[in-house]
Amino acid sequence: MLLYTQSISAEVAMALNNDELTTQDLRSKDGENPLLRFDAMMAGVKAGGLRSISAINLLVCYIVANLSGRVKAETITTAMEEGELANYFEVADAIARLKNSKLIIENPDGTLTLGDTKGAPIELIEKDLPLTVREQSIKICQKILAKEDFARENKTEIIATDKGFDVVLHVSDMDTDFMRLTLFAATREQAEVIREKFISNPVAVYETLIDGIFSND
Repeated sequence: MLLYTQSISAEVAMALNNDELTTQDLRSKDGENPLLRFDAMMAGVKAGGLRSISAINLLVCYIVANLSGRVKAETITTAMEEGELANYFEVADAIARLKNSKLIIENPDGTLTLGDTKGAPIELIEKDLPLTVREQSIKICQKILAKEDFARENKTEIIATDKGFDVVLHVSDMDTDFMRLTLFAATREQAEVIREKFISNPVAVYETLIDGIFSND
């Protein structure tokens, strides 16, 4: 997968730890690599996840650079929590810092883009982040974005009945339903599971059903 590679250096990452952030005077005075400071909370983070605040700042910028104008703050925090790549609260703090310093901008619709670097070159040096973390972060974000698109385009309804719940699933194109399927669930929890499974890939559900109907077996 070919990704957009506007970049941000390790020195920028170090500066991102500050609430009052600029892109000037970013050199570490003691020569320490800020990416090696294991100063981030690790609750909910798997082995190989990000352990430094600077690395989390870098990853947020990397995601925004590659999914500019599409990804929202909650998408990033959800993706990091789902992938166990970084602590949820550390990611939320990183996004707040970056927004406060105008290195990322929140658009009126909630999506994020890279902001004004005040004339300094912002380079995202991919070697500063583990390859697996980079790939997983983008993959999970794209999965969440696809799920959000599916949810907007394909309606689901949970209707309470005397015996439980009817889950009505729609596969739609504009105002036309290609499929409307009703499934019974005994509990609200089961109904929510059916809804979530459907929303994750409604096209696959539709294609599987059609294949079954027209199968020669």
